[in-house]
Amino acid sequence: MGTKLGSTLFFLISFLVLIALQSYYLNNSYQLEKRELNKKLQETVTKVLTELEKVESDASEDSVILSLKKLSKNQRFMVQKVAQKKQWYAYKNYFEAKVDSILGKQTVGTGFRIAMRSEIYSVYDEIRHRELLTKNAPLILFKTSVAINKGLVFNEGKWNSNFSERDTEFKIDQKYHYVIRSRVLAELLNIRGLVFMKLLPLLIVSMLIVSLLSFLFWRTSKNLKLQQLKVAQLYTSIDSIAHELNTPLTTMKFTLAAMPRSEITNLFERQILRLERVVSSIHYTAGKSALLNQKDLDDYFIELRQRYGHISFHIKMLYERNRKTTTQDFQQLLDNLVENSVKYKSKKVNIGVEFSNKIVISVSDNGMGIPKDAQPYIFDKYYRISRPENLQINGLGVGLHIVKMIVEKYKGTIAVATNSVAGVTFKISLPNG
Repeated sequence: MGTKLGSTLFFLISFLVLIALQSYYLNNSYQLEKRELNKKLQETVTKVLTELEKVESDASEDSVILSLKKLSKNQRFMVQKVAQKKQWYAYKNYFEAKVDSILGKQTVGTGFRIAMRSEIYSVYDEIRHRELLTKNAPLILFKTSVAINKGLVFNEGKWNSNFSERDTEFKIDQKYHYVIRSRVLAELLNIRGLVFMKLLPLLIVSMLIVSLLSFLFWRTSKNLKLQQLKVAQLYTSIDSIAHELNTPLTTMKFTLAAMPRSEITNLFERQILRLERVVSSIHYTAGKSALLNQKDLDDYFIELRQRYGHISFHIKMLYERNRKTTTQDFQQLLDNLVENSVKYKSKKVNIGVEFSNKIVISVSDNGMGIPKDAQPYIFDKYYRISRPENLQINGLGVGLHIVKMIVEKYKGTIAVATNSVAGVTFKISLPNG
Protein backbone atom coordinates (compact mmCIF):
# COMPACT_ATOMS: atom_id res chain seq x y z
CA MET A 1 0.00 0.00 0.00
CA GLY A 2 2.85 2.36 0.89
CA THR A 3 4.66 1.50 -2.34
CA LYS A 4 1.53 2.22 -4.39
CA LEU A 5 0.95 5.52 -2.59
CA GLY A 6 4.58 6.51 -3.11
CA SER A 7 4.44 5.64 -6.82
CA THR A 8 1.19 7.56 -7.27
CA LEU A 9 2.60 10.58 -5.46
CA PHE A 10 5.78 10.44 -7.55
CA PHE A 11 3.74 10.29 -10.77
CA LEU A 12 1.53 13.21 -9.71
CA ILE A 13 4.57 15.35 -8.83
CA SER A 14 6.25 14.43 -12.14
CA PHE A 15 3.01 15.13 -14.00
CA LEU A 16 2.65 18.56 -12.37
CA VAL A 17 6.30 19.36 -13.14
CA LEU A 18 5.70 18.37 -16.77
CA ILE A 19 2.59 20.58 -16.94
CA ALA A 20 4.55 23.47 -15.38
CA LEU A 21 7.43 23.04 -17.86
CA GLN A 22 5.07 22.87 -20.82
CA SER A 23 3.16 25.92 -19.60
CA TYR A 24 6.44 27.80 -19.14
CA TYR A 25 7.62 26.79 -22.62
CA LEU A 26 4.28 27.72 -24.22
CA ASN A 27 4.23 31.07 -22.43
CA ASN A 28 7.78 31.83 -23.60
CA SER A 29 6.83 30.84 -27.14
CA TYR A 30 3.75 33.05 -26.91
CA GLN A 31 5.77 36.05 -25.72
CA LEU A 32 8.41 35.45 -28.42
CA GLU A 33 5.79 35.27 -31.18
CA LYS A 34 4.10 38.36 -29.76
CA ARG A 35 7.37 40.29 -29.86
CA GLU A 36 7.97 39.20 -33.44
CA LEU A 37 4.51 40.34 -34.50
CA ASN A 38 4.97 43.67 -32.73
CA LYS A 39 8.22 44.13 -34.66
CA LYS A 40 6.33 43.56 -37.90
CA LEU A 41 3.67 45.97 -36.65
CA GLN A 42 6.35 48.60 -36.06
CA GLU A 43 7.74 48.06 -39.57
CA THR A 44 4.26 48.47 -41.04
CA VAL A 45 3.54 51.61 -39.01
CA THR A 46 6.87 53.11 -40.13
CA LYS A 47 5.99 52.48 -43.77
CA VAL A 48 2.54 54.05 -43.27
CA LEU A 49 4.03 57.14 -41.60
CA THR A 50 6.55 57.45 -44.45
CA GLU A 51 3.73 57.38 -46.99
CA LEU A 52 1.75 59.92 -44.98
CA GLU A 53 4.64 62.37 -45.03
CA LYS A 54 4.14 62.68 -48.79
CA VAL A 55 0.59 64.00 -48.37
CA GLU A 56 1.02 65.84 -45.08
CA SER A 57 0.97 69.68 -45.28
CA ASP A 58 2.57 72.24 -43.06
CA ALA A 59 -0.81 73.90 -42.88
CA SER A 60 -1.93 71.14 -40.54
CA GLU A 61 0.40 72.21 -37.76
CA ASP A 62 -0.34 75.89 -38.32
CA SER A 63 -4.07 75.28 -38.10
CA VAL A 64 -3.61 73.34 -34.87
CA ILE A 65 -1.64 76.17 -33.32
CA LEU A 66 -4.06 78.81 -34.49
CA SER A 67 -6.97 76.90 -33.02
CA LEU A 68 -5.23 76.83 -29.66
CA LYS A 69 -4.41 80.54 -29.41
CA LYS A 70 -6.12 82.63 -26.83
CA LEU A 71 -8.15 84.86 -29.19
CA SER A 72 -10.12 87.95 -28.37
CA LYS A 73 -13.85 87.79 -27.93
CA ASN A 74 -14.11 90.22 -30.81
CA GLN A 75 -16.59 88.90 -33.36
CA ARG A 76 -14.07 89.20 -36.18
CA PHE A 77 -11.62 86.92 -34.46
CA MET A 78 -14.34 84.53 -33.43
CA VAL A 79 -15.34 84.18 -37.07
CA GLN A 80 -11.70 83.64 -37.95
CA LYS A 81 -11.41 80.98 -35.24
CA VAL A 82 -14.47 79.10 -36.54
CA ALA A 83 -13.13 79.27 -40.09
CA GLN A 84 -9.78 77.86 -38.96
CA LYS A 85 -11.47 74.97 -37.16
CA LYS A 86 -13.55 74.15 -40.20
CA GLN A 87 -10.40 74.10 -42.26
CA TRP A 88 -8.69 71.87 -39.72
CA TYR A 89 -11.50 69.30 -39.50
CA ALA A 90 -11.82 69.16 -43.28
CA TYR A 91 -8.10 68.43 -43.47
CA LYS A 92 -8.36 65.87 -40.64
CA ASN A 93 -11.14 63.91 -42.37
CA TYR A 94 -9.16 63.83 -45.60
CA PHE A 95 -6.05 62.67 -43.74
CA GLU A 96 -7.86 59.84 -41.92
CA ALA A 97 -9.21 58.50 -45.19
CA LYS A 98 -5.65 58.50 -46.51
CA VAL A 99 -4.44 56.56 -43.44
CA ASP A 100 -6.98 53.75 -43.98
CA SER A 101 -6.09 53.58 -47.66
CA ILE A 102 -2.31 53.40 -47.10
CA LEU A 103 -2.68 50.95 -44.19
CA GLY A 104 -4.87 48.67 -46.30
CA LYS A 105 -2.20 48.50 -49.01
CA GLN A 106 0.58 47.77 -46.50
CA THR A 107 -1.30 44.92 -44.78
CA VAL A 108 -2.77 43.16 -47.79
CA GLY A 109 -2.17 39.39 -47.55
CA THR A 110 -0.71 39.56 -44.01
CA GLY A 111 -3.91 38.97 -42.08
CA PHE A 112 -3.06 41.94 -39.84
CA ARG A 113 -5.84 44.13 -38.43
CA ILE A 114 -4.06 47.33 -37.41
CA ALA A 115 -5.45 50.41 -35.69
CA MET A 116 -3.49 53.69 -35.54
CA ARG A 117 -3.87 57.06 -33.93
CA SER A 118 -1.75 60.22 -34.02
CA GLU A 119 -2.40 62.73 -31.31
CA ILE A 120 -1.13 65.81 -29.53
CA TYR A 121 -1.46 64.98 -25.86
CA SER A 122 0.15 68.08 -24.35
CA VAL A 123 0.31 71.80 -25.30
CA TYR A 124 1.96 73.79 -22.56
CA ASP A 125 1.87 77.58 -22.62
CA GLU A 126 5.31 78.61 -21.37
CA ILE A 127 4.37 82.29 -21.05
CA ARG A 128 1.21 81.78 -19.01
CA HIS A 129 2.42 78.52 -17.41
CA ARG A 130 -0.63 76.40 -18.01
CA GLU A 131 -1.64 73.27 -19.90
CA LEU A 132 -4.05 74.03 -22.71
CA LEU A 133 -5.31 70.46 -23.23
CA THR A 134 -7.58 68.68 -20.81
CA LYS A 135 -6.09 65.63 -19.17
CA ASN A 136 -6.90 62.35 -21.00
CA ALA A 137 -8.45 64.37 -23.82
CA PRO A 138 -5.74 64.65 -26.49
CA LEU A 139 -6.13 66.45 -29.78
CA ILE A 140 -6.46 63.74 -32.46
CA LEU A 141 -4.48 64.56 -35.58
CA PHE A 142 -5.63 61.45 -37.39
CA LYS A 143 -6.83 57.95 -36.61
CA THR A 144 -7.98 54.85 -38.42
CA SER A 145 -11.63 54.02 -38.76
CA VAL A 146 -11.01 51.07 -36.38
CA ALA A 147 -10.48 52.28 -32.82
CA ILE A 148 -7.48 51.36 -30.68
CA ASN A 149 -8.15 49.35 -27.51
CA LYS A 150 -4.73 49.52 -25.86
CA GLY A 151 -2.12 50.80 -28.26
CA LEU A 152 1.68 50.81 -28.11
CA VAL A 153 3.57 54.08 -28.54
CA PHE A 154 5.76 53.79 -31.66
CA ASN A 155 6.68 57.40 -32.26
CA GLU A 156 6.86 60.34 -29.86
CA GLY A 157 7.76 63.95 -30.62
CA LYS A 158 8.27 67.26 -28.89
CA TRP A 159 8.69 70.71 -30.41
CA ASN A 160 8.42 74.39 -29.55
CA SER A 161 6.14 76.84 -31.32
CA ASN A 162 6.91 80.58 -31.03
CA PHE A 163 4.97 83.32 -32.79
CA SER A 164 3.30 86.65 -32.15
CA GLU A 165 0.07 88.31 -33.13
CA ARG A 166 -0.27 92.06 -33.70
CA ASP A 167 -3.28 94.12 -34.77
CA THR A 168 -3.11 97.93 -34.36
CA GLU A 169 -6.80 98.39 -35.03
CA PHE A 170 -7.77 96.28 -32.06
CA LYS A 171 -4.63 97.11 -30.12
CA ILE A 172 -3.52 93.48 -29.94
CA ASP A 173 0.11 92.66 -29.42
CA GLN A 174 0.46 89.05 -28.17
CA LYS A 175 3.39 86.66 -28.06
CA TYR A 176 2.96 82.88 -27.87
CA HIS A 177 5.39 80.13 -26.79
CA TYR A 178 4.01 76.59 -26.77
CA VAL A 179 5.75 73.30 -25.94
CA ILE A 180 3.89 70.64 -27.89
CA ARG A 181 4.12 66.85 -27.36
CA SER A 182 2.72 64.35 -29.78
CA ARG A 183 2.78 60.58 -30.27
CA VAL A 184 1.71 57.86 -32.66
CA LEU A 185 0.00 54.79 -31.21
CA ALA A 186 -0.68 51.55 -33.02
CA GLU A 187 -2.14 48.17 -32.12
CA LEU A 188 -2.34 44.80 -33.81
CA LEU A 189 -5.95 44.03 -32.91
CA ASN A 190 -5.88 40.33 -33.77
CA ILE A 191 -2.45 39.56 -32.27
CA ARG A 192 -3.82 36.85 -29.95
CA GLY A 193 -5.47 35.01 -32.81
CA LEU A 194 -2.31 35.21 -34.94
CA VAL A 195 -0.11 33.94 -32.09
CA PHE A 196 -2.59 31.16 -31.32
CA MET A 197 -2.56 29.96 -34.94
CA LYS A 198 1.24 29.88 -34.92
CA LEU A 199 1.35 27.97 -31.62
CA LEU A 200 -1.54 25.65 -32.43
CA PRO A 201 0.66 22.69 -33.60
CA LEU A 202 2.82 22.98 -30.47
CA LEU A 203 -0.28 23.20 -28.28
CA ILE A 204 -1.80 20.11 -29.92
CA VAL A 205 1.43 18.12 -29.40
CA SER A 206 1.58 19.20 -25.74
CA MET A 207 -2.03 18.18 -25.15
CA LEU A 208 -1.43 14.82 -26.84
CA ILE A 209 1.58 14.18 -24.58
CA VAL A 210 -0.40 15.06 -21.46
CA SER A 211 -3.36 12.94 -22.62
CA LEU A 212 -1.09 9.98 -23.40
CA LEU A 213 0.59 10.17 -19.99
CA SER A 214 -2.79 10.43 -18.27
CA PHE A 215 -4.06 7.40 -20.19
CA LEU A 216 -0.91 5.39 -19.37
CA PHE A 217 -1.24 6.30 -15.69
CA TRP A 218 -4.90 5.27 -15.69
CA ARG A 219 -4.12 1.95 -17.38
CA THR A 220 -1.17 1.28 -15.06
CA SER A 221 -3.24 2.09 -11.97
CA LYS A 222 -6.04 -0.15 -13.20
CA ASN A 223 -3.66 -3.06 -13.87
CA LEU A 224 -1.95 -2.50 -10.53
CA LYS A 225 -5.28 -2.63 -8.70
CA LEU A 226 -6.18 -5.89 -10.46
CA GLN A 227 -2.78 -7.33 -9.63
CA GLN A 228 -3.05 -6.27 -5.99
CA LEU A 229 -6.52 -7.79 -5.78
CA LYS A 230 -5.22 -11.12 -7.09
CA VAL A 231 -2.26 -11.02 -4.70
CA ALA A 232 -4.58 -10.20 -1.78
CA GLN A 233 -6.80 -13.14 -2.71
CA LEU A 234 -3.73 -15.39 -2.86
CA TYR A 235 -2.54 -14.18 0.55
CA THR A 236 -6.01 -14.78 2.01
CA SER A 237 -6.02 -18.30 0.60
CA ILE A 238 -2.58 -19.05 2.09
CA ASP A 239 -3.65 -17.71 5.49
CA SER A 240 -6.84 -19.77 5.35
CA ILE A 241 -4.92 -22.94 4.49
CA ALA A 242 -2.47 -22.33 7.35
CA HIS A 243 -5.35 -21.75 9.74
CA GLU A 244 -7.22 -24.87 8.63
CA LEU A 245 -4.09 -27.03 9.14
CA ASN A 246 -4.07 -26.30 12.87
CA THR A 247 -7.03 -28.60 13.58
CA PRO A 248 -5.70 -31.79 11.91
CA LEU A 249 -2.24 -31.15 13.36
CA THR A 250 -3.68 -30.92 16.86
CA THR A 251 -5.66 -34.15 16.30
CA MET A 252 -2.55 -35.96 15.03
CA LYS A 253 -0.55 -34.81 18.06
CA PHE A 254 -3.15 -36.15 20.50
CA THR A 255 -3.36 -39.45 18.58
CA LEU A 256 0.44 -39.90 18.61
CA ALA A 257 0.55 -39.13 22.33
CA ALA A 258 -1.81 -42.03 23.00
CA MET A 259 0.21 -44.49 20.89
CA PRO A 260 3.16 -46.51 22.20
CA ARG A 261 6.57 -45.10 21.32
CA SER A 262 8.26 -46.50 18.25
CA GLU A 263 10.34 -45.42 15.25
CA ILE A 264 7.15 -44.67 13.34
CA THR A 265 5.76 -42.39 16.07
CA ASN A 266 9.10 -40.59 16.29
CA LEU A 267 9.04 -40.09 12.52
CA PHE A 268 5.49 -38.72 12.65
CA GLU A 269 6.39 -36.40 15.52
CA ARG A 270 9.27 -34.91 13.54
CA GLN A 271 7.04 -34.34 10.50
CA ILE A 272 4.26 -32.84 12.64
CA LEU A 273 6.79 -30.51 14.26
CA ARG A 274 7.99 -29.52 10.79
CA LEU A 275 4.42 -28.78 9.69
CA GLU A 276 3.80 -26.75 12.84
CA ARG A 277 6.81 -24.58 12.11
CA VAL A 278 5.62 -23.98 8.56
CA VAL A 279 2.13 -23.07 9.78
CA SER A 280 3.46 -20.81 12.54
CA SER A 281 5.71 -19.02 10.02
CA ILE A 282 2.64 -18.27 7.89
CA HIS A 283 0.03 -17.51 10.49
CA TYR A 284 1.21 -15.95 13.73
CA THR A 285 -1.09 -16.43 16.68
CA ALA A 286 -0.23 -15.19 20.13
CA GLY A 287 -1.11 -18.10 22.33
CA LYS A 288 -0.89 -18.34 26.10
CA SER A 289 2.68 -18.78 27.24
CA ALA A 290 4.67 -18.25 30.43
CA LEU A 291 7.30 -15.56 30.78
CA LEU A 292 10.73 -16.56 29.58
CA ASN A 293 13.17 -17.45 32.37
CA GLN A 294 16.88 -18.31 32.54
CA LYS A 295 16.31 -22.06 32.12
CA ASP A 296 14.06 -21.54 29.09
CA LEU A 297 16.78 -19.40 27.56
CA ASP A 298 19.48 -22.02 28.18
CA ASP A 299 17.31 -24.87 26.86
CA TYR A 300 16.42 -22.90 23.75
CA PHE A 301 20.03 -22.26 22.77
CA ILE A 302 20.94 -25.92 23.37
CA GLU A 303 18.09 -26.99 21.05
CA LEU A 304 19.11 -24.32 18.51
CA ARG A 305 22.68 -25.63 18.28
CA GLN A 306 21.35 -29.17 17.82
CA ARG A 307 18.89 -28.08 15.13
CA TYR A 308 21.58 -26.33 13.08
CA GLY A 309 24.61 -28.45 13.77
CA HIS A 310 26.47 -27.18 10.67
CA ILE A 311 26.25 -23.54 11.78
CA SER A 312 28.86 -21.87 14.01
CA PHE A 313 26.98 -20.00 16.74
CA HIS A 314 28.56 -17.38 18.96
CA ILE A 315 26.07 -16.59 21.72
CA LYS A 316 26.47 -13.80 24.27
CA MET A 317 23.82 -13.85 26.97
CA LEU A 318 22.98 -11.65 29.96
CA TYR A 319 19.87 -12.46 31.99
CA GLU A 320 18.90 -10.37 35.04
CA ARG A 321 15.10 -10.28 34.90
CA ASN A 322 12.18 -10.61 32.50
CA ARG A 323 8.86 -8.96 33.27
CA LYS A 324 7.17 -9.02 29.92
CA THR A 325 8.38 -11.33 27.12
CA THR A 326 6.77 -14.76 26.79
CA THR A 327 8.68 -17.89 25.86
CA GLN A 328 6.63 -18.40 22.70
CA ASP A 329 7.25 -14.84 21.40
CA PHE A 330 10.97 -14.98 22.17
CA GLN A 331 11.36 -18.33 20.42
CA GLN A 332 9.45 -17.14 17.36
CA LEU A 333 11.63 -14.03 17.15
CA LEU A 334 14.87 -15.99 17.27
CA ASP A 335 13.58 -18.87 15.13
CA ASN A 336 12.63 -16.58 12.25
CA LEU A 337 15.80 -14.48 12.42
CA VAL A 338 18.15 -17.48 12.67
CA GLU A 339 16.25 -19.44 10.01
CA ASN A 340 16.50 -16.41 7.75
CA SER A 341 20.29 -16.29 8.26
CA VAL A 342 20.75 -20.02 7.65
CA LYS A 343 18.48 -19.99 4.59
CA TYR A 344 20.57 -17.26 2.97
CA LYS A 345 23.93 -19.08 3.11
CA SER A 346 25.25 -18.02 6.53
CA LYS A 347 27.94 -20.20 8.09
CA LYS A 348 28.40 -18.12 11.22
CA VAL A 349 25.70 -16.48 13.34
CA ASN A 350 26.35 -14.18 16.30
CA ILE A 351 23.50 -13.82 18.80
CA GLY A 352 23.38 -11.31 21.61
CA VAL A 353 20.63 -11.40 24.25
CA GLU A 354 20.33 -8.97 27.17
CA PHE A 355 17.50 -8.98 29.73
CA SER A 356 18.03 -6.05 32.10
CA ASN A 357 16.33 -2.64 32.22
CA LYS A 358 15.28 -3.34 28.67
CA ILE A 359 15.48 -6.33 26.37
CA VAL A 360 17.99 -6.15 23.54
CA ILE A 361 18.28 -8.94 20.96
CA SER A 362 20.77 -8.87 18.09
CA VAL A 363 21.38 -11.42 15.34
CA SER A 364 24.30 -10.94 12.96
CA ASP A 365 25.41 -13.29 10.15
CA ASN A 366 27.86 -13.58 7.27
CA GLY A 367 25.37 -14.65 4.62
CA MET A 368 24.19 -13.12 1.33
CA GLY A 369 22.95 -9.95 2.98
CA ILE A 370 20.08 -7.69 2.00
CA PRO A 371 20.44 -4.96 -0.64
CA LYS A 372 19.94 -1.48 0.81
CA ASP A 373 17.18 -0.63 -1.66
CA ALA A 374 15.20 -3.68 -0.47
CA GLN A 375 15.62 -3.10 3.28
CA PRO A 376 12.56 -0.80 3.66
CA TYR A 377 10.29 -3.60 2.32
CA ILE A 378 11.64 -6.77 3.97
CA PHE A 379 9.06 -6.63 6.79
CA ASP A 380 6.11 -6.57 4.36
CA LYS A 381 4.13 -9.79 4.34
CA TYR A 382 5.11 -12.19 1.53
CA TYR A 383 7.83 -9.84 0.27
CA ARG A 384 10.84 -11.53 -1.27
CA ILE A 385 13.91 -9.85 -2.75
CA SER A 386 14.00 -9.99 -6.54
CA ARG A 387 17.41 -11.42 -7.37
CA PRO A 388 18.50 -14.62 -9.15
CA GLU A 389 19.92 -16.20 -5.98
CA ASN A 390 16.53 -16.09 -4.25
CA LEU A 391 14.94 -18.27 -6.94
CA GLN A 392 16.95 -21.22 -5.61
CA ILE A 393 15.82 -20.68 -2.00
CA ASN A 394 12.43 -21.82 -0.72
CA GLY A 395 10.39 -19.41 1.35
CA LEU A 396 7.12 -17.52 1.59
CA GLY A 397 8.45 -14.15 2.75
CA VAL A 398 6.57 -14.10 6.07
CA GLY A 399 9.31 -14.73 8.67
CA LEU A 400 10.46 -11.13 9.03
CA HIS A 401 6.84 -9.98 8.89
CA ILE A 402 6.08 -12.07 11.98
CA VAL A 403 9.19 -10.68 13.70
CA LYS A 404 7.90 -7.18 13.02
CA MET A 405 4.44 -8.08 14.39
CA ILE A 406 5.90 -9.41 17.66
CA VAL A 407 8.12 -6.32 18.07
CA GLU A 408 5.10 -4.05 17.51
CA LYS A 409 3.10 -6.10 19.99
CA TYR A 410 5.65 -5.16 22.70
CA LYS A 411 5.92 -1.57 21.38
CA GLY A 412 9.58 -2.09 20.62
CA THR A 413 11.88 -1.21 17.72
CA ILE A 414 13.74 -3.21 15.09
CA ALA A 415 16.58 -2.08 12.84
CA VAL A 416 18.55 -3.75 10.07
CA ALA A 417 22.06 -2.81 8.92
CA THR A 418 24.43 -4.20 6.32
CA ASN A 419 27.68 -5.57 7.73
CA SER A 420 30.98 -4.20 6.47
CA VAL A 421 32.18 -7.57 5.10
CA ALA A 422 29.12 -9.75 4.51
CA GLY A 423 25.65 -10.38 5.84
CA VAL A 424 23.33 -8.23 7.91
CA THR A 425 22.60 -7.43 11.54
CA PHE A 426 19.12 -7.23 13.08
CA LYS A 427 18.80 -5.39 16.37
CA ILE A 428 15.60 -5.52 18.44
CA SER A 429 14.89 -3.39 21.49
CA LEU A 430 11.88 -4.18 23.72
CA PRO A 431 10.68 -2.59 26.97
CA ASN A 432 11.07 -4.82 30.02
CA GLY A 433 8.07 -3.91 32.13
